[in-house]
Amino acid sequence: MRLNKLTIALFFAISIIGYSHGAERAPADGGNIYEDFNTLEELERIYQPYASNASTHEPMYFLVGTDPKKSKFQISFKYRLFNPEGSMWESHKWLQGLYFGYTQTSYWDLKSTSAPFEETSYKPELFILTNNFNVLPDFGAKLFLQTGVKHESNGQAGEESRSTNYFYFRPIYVKPYFKRGGGIYIAPKLQLFFINDDTNKDIDEYRGNFELDISAGYLYGLVASAKIALAEKGVSGFVDFTYPLSSLLDDNLDLYFHVQYVNALAEGLRDYRGREEALRIGLSFVR
Repeated sequence: MRLNKLTIALFFAISIIGYSHGAERAPADGGNIYEDFNTLEELERIYQPYASNASTHEPMYFLVGTDPKKSKFQISFKYRLFNPEGSMWESHKWLQGLYFGYTQTSYWDLKSTSAPFEETSYKPELFILTNNFNVLPDFGAKLFLQTGVKHESNGQAGEESRSTNYFYFRPIYVKPYFKRGGGIYIAPKLQLFFINDDTNKDIDEYRGNFELDISAGYLYGLVASAKIALAEKGVSGFVDFTYPLSSLLDDNLDLYFHVQYVNALAEGLRDYRGREEALRIGLSFVR
């Protein structure tokens, strides 16, 4: 069943609005904030008070393949469901980390004359992300836990349909180096697939039940990221390098230069049994 395009557009709009931090709620003293704006962005902060609940999630980028047929782009956001000023937030602490997440990944054939989208994956999820457990203070490190359930589908019907669901458990270790603006990020993930589509019943044999994400780099410099996925049918690898263009253009452009190399089984859903190898170069908005 095809996903409603209007719904997807709405999700994308929320993700963009979410970057307008500091959305205001009506002041307790009854003051008038509704006339105090000079730009549409300021107006959105007033009339979209929930927008500050949205934040970045997975990387967001547009990448062109060295083989243009293998180009790719991705958008992603997460949304905190409960108001941090509400009574339920205080009485049920676990609600503080409850998020809805959405990621959309498209594979774009820029080589063909009509530049068709070869495939798009829609990935909504519901998850809990904890605060720092504070169990590694002597190492100056932080430990978090993300656990949830995720659906992935290509939005097609019949023989072209592909979909899967999985539970996942993901501890996240972060070791910052504050003086140098750098750090290391390590996140192993265990995932359990369930209710796979009849057209991809064996996808877990290609995706695998274990992944490991590692990133290292600097806030205003190069970040190198790698992901390894272990599956019955083979090992998959993903490597990304990003560098802020603001460092090269006197702080005038808030984008990252992005290089991605993939050698993986089941990168997409449609031809999940095949191995994809691609080198892509482009820009990212979130890394």
